[in-house]
Amino acid sequence: MQEEVPGTGRPHPPETAAKSSDRAGPALKTGKKSRDMMVGRGNWRQRLRLWSGLVLFTFCLSHFSNHALGIISFEAMDKASIWHYWVWRSLPGETLLILAALTHVLLALWRTSKRRTLKISRWEFLQLALGLYIPWLLIPHVTMTMGVAQEFGFLPVYEQMLTLLWPNAAVNQSILLLVVWIHAMIGLHFFLRLYPLYQRLKPLAAGFAFAMPVLAIWGWIEGARRLALSRDVTLRVTPEQQLWASEVVVQFRAVVFGLIAVSLLAILIRYLLGLKARSLTVVYPGGLTVKAQPGATLLEISRMNDIPLASVCGGRARCSTCRVKMISGGENLPRPAPPETAVLARIGASNDIRLACQVRPENNVEVQPLVPVKASTILSEHLKDAYYWGVEQDVVVMFVDLRNFTGITESQLAYDVVYLLNSYLDQASTAIRDEGGYVDKFIGDGIMAIFGMESSADIGARQALAACRRIEAVMKSLDKEKGPQFRDPIRLGVGLHLGSAILGRIGAAGSEGKRDGLTALGDVVNTASRLETENKNHGSFLVVSKAVVDAAGARIDGAEEAEIKVRGKEIPLQILAVKSLDGLHLGDAVSA
Repeated sequence: MQEEVPGTGRPHPPETAAKSSDRAGPALKTGKKSRDMMVGRGNWRQRLRLWSGLVLFTFCLSHFSNHALGIISFEAMDKASIWHYWVWRSLPGETLLILAALTHVLLALWRTSKRRTLKISRWEFLQLALGLYIPWLLIPHVTMTMGVAQEFGFLPVYEQMLTLLWPNAAVNQSILLLVVWIHAMIGLHFFLRLYPLYQRLKPLAAGFAFAMPVLAIWGWIEGARRLALSRDVTLRVTPEQQLWASEVVVQFRAVVFGLIAVSLLAILIRYLLGLKARSLTVVYPGGLTVKAQPGATLLEISRMNDIPLASVCGGRARCSTCRVKMISGGENLPRPAPPETAVLARIGASNDIRLACQVRPENNVEVQPLVPVKASTILSEHLKDAYYWGVEQDVVVMFVDLRNFTGITESQLAYDVVYLLNSYLDQASTAIRDEGGYVDKFIGDGIMAIFGMESSADIGARQALAACRRIEAVMKSLDKEKGPQFRDPIRLGVGLHLGSAILGRIGAAGSEGKRDGLTALGDVVNTASRLETENKNHGSFLVVSKAVVDAAGARIDGAEEAEIKVRGKEIPLQILAVKSLDGLHLGDAVSA
């Protein structure tokens, strides 16, 4: 399959960052959420290639699952094949399969021929190489199962096919299975990377991707071995029919690989002609200037000149990582096509922002990559880390603050102040981590934490409330142990809110490959900080939005219900102000 991603991969440009008025830091305005807008949809050819690839993957999954039953017995795989062939050898099923294969192959060859360079990422190159190798192994198999069956009435049942393949063709057949599966998994992985659900299920998906080909190869070989030992099978394919099949294989290979050669030759010819037709200039940051041929995309121009430019989705307008700011010459560019328009609208880009994979300049331009050129040289360290590109999901954000810290520390010894502060931060952060939370950052005498990143919003809500109960115990313990030099009581304030956030490793590009700096961005962060400060108005320990309590399925006896107006929101936010968590009831969902 030729489609992919990004995942997730949707870092927002600086233009979309909202200015925060509180210590929560910058937050992105996520706006109206729509699952349809999570990733760029691509043009009609990309969508057609995706859907044809999914049809082929469905067939492979059915076929390989059938193979795996050979581990049980030959009879099991043979009986199950009745249902497999009932679907795929019926007129509708076979027609759909043939159309999907032709569509996928022709569109892949068309896209290959349109490339201006073969300087592509390693995963793209691997997928392309495997895709070109598949016909060489697959054509003989298809000729026998469909060609001989159609021409001579041969029934490609397991008894006949396993006898034909075992043992002489066992290696080739197993390699074919592996090549097809790896090609499909690369495409499927990069297509799904943008989806938060996939990120949560990635360990299961990886296990499935590894187990399926192992079981399929084990199954068909075990079935073939048992069949050879238990039955004397008479092949219903004559030597003449096998000779006919061999001739058809040669003809089909000649056609397919002729088309592949034409596609690759088109790239070479276009490149050679372009050497004499470099009539436009592209200026990059730092005064770097290159000559280019009209017709190539900015992404291709960058790759041809070894200028690093991020492109997680491989130039399919499915992510925004290749976005550039047009410093000059942007007014001469064609208007964005629908796929580019959809991505730019999703990230709230201004009119001078374009996707390098879609822009084909005809005149001189000056550009500023918004994923900086210097940072792009180390992007390979982060490609496997979804949080580097940004993952959008529902989480619970917590803010904890030490009340009247200035008053508490007035006229106190520096040692005593630092000891008290460290004791509070250590114990509170330990309580957060023990309940499954992630400590995002320490902000002076405050803590920001995130719950539900690796689970779900409802589990995160229960964990956050359980952590609040432990933080309350920390507060009481600190108040008893603070010593007579601190006259004022130790009081903490906690704010909790649930909502959609963008989770990303901010600053990871400059950390020499270290995966740190994970934080939450979005309106949920500002709201949680606002709820923490709301404790002052209610004289409470905890102010929590009703969304958190509802998600946790919790009940808090004695809580004061209220509504507050949140800046930028028309609908008031329902909250609960809690002075003591003695009345918190979480049920059996989470242990305190």
